Amino acid sequence: MNQEVGSIMASFHSVFPVKVYDEKMPEDFVVPSMYFPPPFSFDGPDTVSTFMKTFSLSVKLFHQSSHQASDEAERIADTIRAKRHLVPLLNADGTATTEFIRINRIDTRVTGEVATIIVTWDSRYYYERETFKPLTNITIISGVK
Repeated sequence: MNQEVGSIMASFHSVFPVKVYDEKMPEDFVVPSMYFPPPFSFDGPDTVSTFMKTFSLSVKLFHQSSHQASDEAERIADTIRAKRHLVPLLNADGTATTEFIRINRIDTRVTGEVATIIVTWDSRYYYERETFKPLTNITIISGVK
């Protein structure tokens, strides 16, 4: 699992502490619960040293009714908004780092009995660079014309 998705998952779970699924949903899943599918991404140029990937994650919330699911989805989204769209980045063991994920956009929707929170964020990655042996001695022989 992506470190950023795990951090978002932990942030959502802290607001709505229910059973979380991140693999295929079982037929007899628990209600209320949340389902975190893998995010999809697309890339683009960023700087001369980095490229950018934009991620989109559609989290599904299941509850007793669509109204309750919608209320919980809005509560989660408003909590993220109130924190200036910043989600603390966590290590694999769950401890906090000093970094954050800035959420670009967070939307909620209701389809049937399921509420969906759509989260979008950008991540930057460094290009691979070739390593070169540095020059150590340069000798310049010059004459006057």
